[in-house]
Amino acid sequence: MSIALKELLRQPLRFLPVAGALTLLVVLLVVLGGFLDGLEMSQTGAYRAHDDSVIVFDDGAKRQLQRSRVGVEADSILAAQDGVARVGRLDATFTVAGLLGAANDELEDVVLFGYDLSTAVLPDPPPAGSVVVDRQLARVIDIDVGDQLALGPTAQPLTITALVDDLTNAAPSLWVGSDQWQQLVAAANPAALLPDGFHQALVVQPSSGDAETLAATLSQADLDGLDPVTSEQAIGALDVVQQQSSTFSGIIGVTFIITLLVIALFFALITLERVSLYAVLKAIGARTSELLAGVSVQAVGISIGALAVGFALSLAFVALLPPELPIRLEPSRLLQIAVGTIVTAVLGSLFTARRLLRIDPASAIG
Repeated sequence: MSIALKELLRQPLRFLPVAGALTLLVVLLVVLGGFLDGLEMSQTGAYRAHDDSVIVFDDGAKRQLQRSRVGVEADSILAAQDGVARVGRLDATFTVAGLLGAANDELEDVVLFGYDLSTAVLPDPPPAGSVVVDRQLARVIDIDVGDQLALGPTAQPLTITALVDDLTNAAPSLWVGSDQWQQLVAAANPAALLPDGFHQALVVQPSSGDAETLAATLSQADLDGLDPVTSEQAIGALDVVQQQSSTFSGIIGVTFIITLLVIALFFALITLERVSLYAVLKAIGARTSELLAGVSVQAVGISIGALAVGFALSLAFVALLPPELPIRLEPSRLLQIAVGTIVTAVLGSLFTARRLLRIDPASAIG
């Protein structure tokens, strides 16, 4: 093992081709993972804003907000359950918005949410005539706190009271109080207005414990027609998230397989070059397991170097991309790529085991 490590340190140029290939694969994995996380987060800001709460849909909506219809009588039913602190409404509709007085071609697609309860992300619902705005909209059009937006085809004026990060939900989102949401939708798009006595979903905040525990408790209660879930479960039920996740996960999996093959091929070739050396080492008492451990140490060393350079190149590459592209480099994703790359490198190096076992010191030296 020490010989293998010394070779790696003293003759790095020998390993440069595989290190270069592995570095490019790391960059590809990071960018793919960044797009996967960015696309998911750009579709789920409203749900992640309620990470500390339970979201209640009707059980026929398949956890899709736009399909859900929950009657107002559910408010009191949920409020009476153990572990419930507060219950609030949550509604959404698609519309357009822009700076007051802007031309029609300067309007942007947005999602208008109505809500009752503040969270760790969302402030208290703004007063009538005001709106909380997803900061993503401020990156698209030049707006700031105090500016006025025109909402919908009727150009309903709304004053911006706060800009909040990470609320994008397929489009930049606007947040108003539930009562104001009803009024705005009635004026801007009456066809999207819900029937009297219904909301799309309810948000339930726990009095103690976490949202997962409360969701489990409510699921076991007799809540006929209601489907209480955590924000994570609601995100997992989104069709677009499922499709994106399966597509990108498949591409990432194939990239790891390519990484495995690259490592396996390189060490298979380099083992052929070292047959005489390994024969000598076996002749003086080295075991096959020790030789294999040395190959694995070299694979780990190469992968660590490739990860360091690959991560640096990825950060530089992402910084050059246009800000409107949905790419997010999350620490958890980078950790998964690092662990996956090292494990893949070790597995690839193990493909040399059969060849090492077949080396006969006497025949190879003689």
